[in-house]
Amino acid sequence: MNPFQFADKHLYPYKISGNEIQPVKCPYCGGGRHNDKYTFALNTEKLIFNCLRGSCGKTGTFYQLCKDFGEEADSGEDYERRLPPKKAYKKPQTELKPIGNRVAEYLKLRGISRETWERRKVSEEKGNIVFPYYENGELVLVKYKLPRKPNPGENKSWREAGGKSVFWGMDDCNPSKPLVICEGEMDALALDEAGVENVVSVPSGTQDLTCVENNWDWLQQFNKIIIWADNDEAGQEMEKKLIGKLGEWRCYTVRSKYKDANVHLYKEGKESVKKAVENAKEVPVAGIIRLANVRQLDYSKIEKVKSSIEGVNEVLGGYMMGQVSIWTGINSSGKSTFLGQELLAAIDQGYKVCAYSGELPASFFKYWIDLQASGPKNLDRVFDTIKNEYVPKLNKEVVKKISQWYEDKFFLYDSTNGIATEKDLFKIFEYAARRYNCKVFLVDNLMTTEFERVDNDFYRGQSAFVGNVISFAKRFDAHVHLVAHPRKAFGKLTKMDVSGSGDITNRADNVLAVHRLSQKEKEKEEYHGLDNLVQIFKNRINGTQDEEVGLKFDAFSKRFYQERDIEGPNKKYGWEYGKSEIEGFYEVEQTELPWDEIEGDIKWAT
Repeated sequence: MNPFQFADKHLYPYKISGNEIQPVKCPYCGGGRHNDKYTFALNTEKLIFNCLRGSCGKTGTFYQLCKDFGEEADSGEDYERRLPPKKAYKKPQTELKPIGNRVAEYLKLRGISRETWERRKVSEEKGNIVFPYYENGELVLVKYKLPRKPNPGENKSWREAGGKSVFWGMDDCNPSKPLVICEGEMDALALDEAGVENVVSVPSGTQDLTCVENNWDWLQQFNKIIIWADNDEAGQEMEKKLIGKLGEWRCYTVRSKYKDANVHLYKEGKESVKKAVENAKEVPVAGIIRLANVRQLDYSKIEKVKSSIEGVNEVLGGYMMGQVSIWTGINSSGKSTFLGQELLAAIDQGYKVCAYSGELPASFFKYWIDLQASGPKNLDRVFDTIKNEYVPKLNKEVVKKISQWYEDKFFLYDSTNGIATEKDLFKIFEYAARRYNCKVFLVDNLMTTEFERVDNDFYRGQSAFVGNVISFAKRFDAHVHLVAHPRKAFGKLTKMDVSGSGDITNRADNVLAVHRLSQKEKEKEEYHGLDNLVQIFKNRINGTQDEEVGLKFDAFSKRFYQERDIEGPNKKYGWEYGKSEIEGFYEVEQTELPWDEIEGDIKWAT
């Protein structure tokens, strides 16, 4: 248990001041005869506590505090202090100028008064609306918006490149009051206009929620967070993601029949907007629902991560979020190598990944990943006098580019004792999901994980572990690849050959194997020219079973590919062609509103 988990259980209600958790009442003396408040403090940095009441004066370490209340403190390993270096941001250079007549008329048309836009420091630059983003008094991001309807092919909003993604308006918020998060600056202005306090906006709608990880510590101050998302599919997706990151226990949601808060203000007025916020509903706890209220599934819109092999995509339809894939294969079949390639493919699609490798030290794991990311054309060759053959050698400049490419996208569980306990593994995975928004996870493998036994029964414990993996995938809308060794050590496998309890394959969404073809198998016509197979024993969503996808293997770069691939083993990943995040604003649905009809050639009164 960490200090914040302890505080949620034993110190609530509490406030956070710097590095200290300060409950209303001391957990030991309860404030004494006079009900003294905020005399107790737990330092989350030094892991010590004390009560300032003279007749109490209780002091000690966090370990002692947990012991006194029947809890177990986390081990001394402090992963919070081993964060990667902070990303460097470019300070905005835009000159902020007072709003002119054209922008002023546009804002007034949307129901925003001068008092409100001046309080929020809204500015103008070259006729465009400018929203300055501040963090601790420093300008860290500038966003622009057209004061008119965009022309075909024209962005209605954009950002100055290089800025830091934070919440707009965060410096004006009071941590002792509820925080209100909306989807755009115009909605934040509308709520402000209506007299709602503590309103912030995400910087680029649904498409950029890195503000959560950038302002993680700041967000922990708020015990109640109200989310007013746009009333469309993209808005509801943002709401779902924010709740997953911030925690159901403190999140409330606003429901409106209008597209967004600004339209609600325009149609119903200030009091209605304020009432909508006041009537925000708690996030319902998972339990019982009416079937009639379940949204119709559209398979084509389910989020999926594509495999690096098109043949696998054709059978599975991609790896669906919220699901678990079990992988098996005899020793040296290539399953770990194949899954390393799948992680790179996920990163290339814009996902962040987190892996646990119980068999490879971090340095060896990185070496194999970098070989695969490099590809045969970017590897040097050196002669190994012991093996009496040429072997691959990583190019330093290439590795530098690869490392920069996946620096904020690829995370590895660093087990100090060589094996991960179930408790520690899920703690790190949950941290990676919440803090870094990792969406694809790898556990390699089941036998190098020390899971909790149930009634001293190994197989029941193993089954329970897989159940927890499934729950984790659903909770964080992620996909987890889990490697399990087979019962037999040679030959082609079936689903029944996966080692351990039958519950493992029964509960998984996909069950697959990587098989290395023997020389005798390669002589068969159906496997001619192939090196490996991906065997798909089970795919729950499509009902597919016992399919095979043939692969070729480039041993030099550890890459798998299909004969039909035009590039062969020479696929280019993002580090090679300079793929980067797109600055901009997600285009949401439009309704007929007066400010949408403002064309670029309208003359404004001076």
